[in-house]
Amino acid sequence: MAAALTSSRAARPEAIAFLIDAYEGVDVRPGKGLPHAQAVADVLRGAGYDEGTQLLALLHDVVEDTPRTIEEVRHAFGDPIADMVGALTEDPSTSRYAERKRDLRSRTIAAGSPVVDVALADKIASLRHALVTQSKVSDRKLRHYTVMLQLALTARLAPGLCKQLDELIARAASLSA
Repeated sequence: MAAALTSSRAARPEAIAFLIDAYEGVDVRPGKGLPHAQAVADVLRGAGYDEGTQLLALLHDVVEDTPRTIEEVRHAFGDPIADMVGALTEDPSTSRYAERKRDLRSRTIAAGSPVVDVALADKIASLRHALVTQSKVSDRKLRHYTVMLQLALTARLAPGLCKQLDELIARAASLSA
């Protein structure tokens, strides 16, 4: 799937404008929204990922967190990006946390790279925010992150991101204990 992700630097300002519009009037939790999207893209930029993967990182939560739809993402950014955003979006019809996260992990791993890379960077950015703000991370969230990490390791995907996530999970767990 990585080969389908091509992007120019010009797409980044378009994505930022799309996100600003999408999040207008939407209540977001601390550490979420546009700052979170930028943090996820920054994790990937710091790890040497290309502009296309960073673009996906910017857009990864927009359908889940705002009234925007996959079709709007498709219209603005094309099929490959929309399909990958879809793989990173929880199914709102699944009400139970464990089932929803299991489904999300399954679709993420099935999509492969760069979807897995963005999912790992998402968790890295979230844990960094939690550690900086000294916010407790729930046990169930840490379990979800750990299972995603194990799946990525088993699939031999994104070893550098896996290493970062493993270290952050350990730090967050020790603070939450």
